[in-house]
Order: sequence, then structure tokens, then C-alpha cells
Amino acid sequence: MVKEEFLQYIWMHRLVKSVKLTTTCGKRVDIIHAGEMNYHAGPDFFNARLRIDHLIWAGNVEIHLIASDWFKHGHHLDPAYNNVILHVVGEFDCDICNSQGHRIPSLVLEYPKHLFSKYMTLHLTDSWLPCSSLIREVPPGIMHRWLSHLQSERGFHKSERIRRALLQNRLDKDVIFYRVLASGFGLPINSLPFEWVASTIPYHLIVDLRNDIAGLEALLFGQSGFLDSVKGTCSYRSTLFQNYTELRGPLSVKPVPLHLWKFLRLRPASFPTLRISQFASLVHTSFPMTESILNTSSLNEMEQLFSARASEYWNTHYTFGKCSPESEKKLGYQFKHTLMINVVIPFLQAVGKAEGENSILRRAADMLSALEAESNYIIKKWIKFGLKPKSATESQALLHLYNTYCKQKRCMDCQIGATLLTSTSHEA
Repeated sequence: MVKEEFLQYIWMHRLVKSVKLTTTCGKRVDIIHAGEMNYHAGPDFFNARLRIDHLIWAGNVEIHLIASDWFKHGHHLDPAYNNVILHVVGEFDCDICNSQGHRIPSLVLEYPKHLFSKYMTLHLTDSWLPCSSLIREVPPGIMHRWLSHLQSERGFHKSERIRRALLQNRLDKDVIFYRVLASGFGLPINSLPFEWVASTIPYHLIVDLRNDIAGLEALLFGQSGFLDSVKGTCSYRSTLFQNYTELRGPLSVKPVPLHLWKFLRLRPASFPTLRISQFASLVHTSFPMTESILNTSSLNEMEQLFSARASEYWNTHYTFGKCSPESEKKLGYQFKHTLMINVVIPFLQAVGKAEGENSILRRAADMLSALEAESNYIIKKWIKFGLKPKSATESQALLHLYNTYCKQKRCMDCQIGATLLTSTSHEA
């Protein structure tokens, strides 16, 4: 049940059972530098430095579960492996050589049994959290530093795509923010079709129509595919369709297929029909809004920028043609914060990086720490394990930890898993 990643982890962190390492041919091995982990094609570790007997070697290290895997993987024919200076294995069953016919020394990696036991606990569990039975052993300081790193990692992933788009569009911030905001209005499950709608309607056309709320709704609903597929007659829908047929002339892209929109398991307040109308309202009242976003530092003022409500028809509807109890459909407090976390802050981070403006980056960080922690089923699970986020900074870190590491069982790449395993390295 041992995996190669486990042996790689032991080698990287020198969690070997004995300080006296010996090759299968009896040569003493001292690890000066284990090397740098290679996540791409080629040997597992680059630039290692080892003392083998009395000579210091510099080169690469390859790791396999069984020595003969070297031949199964064709490394004996690949010149990229000619600079391997040590073959580290879990089980030795044969000697190996490189493509030049030179024999490469092998080392059988022995590790403490308690370390392997905890590895198996992490690897085999069906628990929501692989380390659920062990996580309370992690010192608070290590947990705090790891969560800080995770938040930075998540922030980078969210902002990097925006930063690249800014550079590709010559820093046209208005266009990029329009598309990113549209994607945010599709959260949690309709981001992609919402973003596609924005890509079919040029920004300049949206701005030109900003004083015509009826025209904005017609264009957005039409390009969303809702007007071509909704049957039945009502004055609101008829007006939208009539306006759309007059406005669609400059558009060369067909509407988004209706089947891409998801309603199932969404709360009615998050239905895409409402979000489209609310998005039109925001364009009508606040566009262009990029400069306001960049120059607003107060969280309350930022929330005010996103004050929008669906048109009157939606006060008694959630979908076309189906009446519902009357209620005003304005953007709620929680959704505004969702937009802050997933749209505004990543946009500020991207602009700050693209333009080298540290003041914008600091504003983004301050805003995230000022926002309340999110509340969803993942965060509620973390709270049960003793990790209650104090702000959106920490809740974002916990979301990233679960989705990127725990859910994928990347315990070997997680500082929590590393701490739990390393803490047993001294045991026999």
C-alpha cells in the first residue's frame, strides 16, 4: 500500500530510520542536500549533493517503489536520467544502469513504522477530513502560518487570471472588471454562462445603454438565451423580446444555450433570472465603476456601490411566467460580501500586481480581513474540528485547504500532514 509519494516525502525531509545509510553494494551515503523536488518530467529530485564513501557527488535522485521499475519506465534508455547519482527504492530486486551502461548505486529506504502508520491513516480514511483524528495535535503557531500561506495561495490563484487578462488587454480595467463582475454574479454555479454572456456583449455597448434599463435587460436576457426558449406571453417578456430584436443587430455571437443555466439546488434568490436583472440594474446605476472600486477604501462605501435590485416584474416572480409571493429582489448583504471576496478583492490584487501599486494590494488585504468569515457547509465542518475563522481571510484559507489539499488527499503537500508525520520520525 506504500505509494511513491510517501518515499519521496521521506527522502525530502530525511525521515529515514537510521543515520547510517548504505547502498546495496555496501557504500556509505551521507545526505548533504536531498535535492529539489521535480514536479515535471525527469528525475524526482534535481541538484542533490551526496557523499558516497569519501567522494562528494552532485546530480539527481530517482525514487521507485521497486528497483526494477527503473526498467519498466524506460529510464535505462532515456539520456535525461544519465545524471542520476542515486536510485532510492522501497524494495531492491535488481541493479540498474543508465543509457550509457553505467551502473547506478541503489539505496533501500527504511522508515519508522509509526510514520508509515500515520501515513496510512491519512491515506486510507474515508473521513471528510483525512487527518480528522490527528489535527488537534498540530501546534497553533504552525496552523496559523500554514493558513496564512494558504490565503496567499488562494489569492494568487484568483487574481492571476485577471492580471494576465489586464496585461493582454493593455490594462483596460473597465473591460476586465465588467467580465469578472459578470462571472461573480453567476456564483455559485452559473459563473461560466454569465461570463459567456458578457463576452458576447461588448463593453462599449453595455455602457452606451446604461441609461436605458429596459434595453439593458433585453440585451442581457436575450444573449442569455432566455427569450428564445421561454414560451407563453406576458407583457414583460414581450417587451424584452421586442427590444432585443432591435438591439441585437451589432452582435455577431449567438446567445448562450439555455441548458447551461442551472437552477437545481439553488435558493430562489440566487436564480440566474434574478441575477441577470440585478446585473442590469447595477450597470444602470453604477457603470462605469472601475475608478470607484479602485478609489474606495471604506467597506461600507464599497457595499453601497453594489446596491441594485431586480426590476418590478421580479417582485412577484423568480422565473418567467410563474408567479410567487411579492418581495423586493435586491442584492442581499451576504451576496454583496460574496462579490467583495470573489470579484472586488481579486481585481484589486490583480491591478496592484500589474501596476506595481503596493497601496492597492494593502487595501485588498485590509478589506478581506475586515469582512466577516463566510458561512457554508465546508466552514461549518472546520468549526467542528476546532478551526473557527475570525474573518474572511481565514475562511478563504480554510476553503482553499479543503478544496485543494484535503479533498484531493494531498496530505504529503500539506503542512498539517507534514507536521503530523514529522512528529513521529523519532519513534522506532
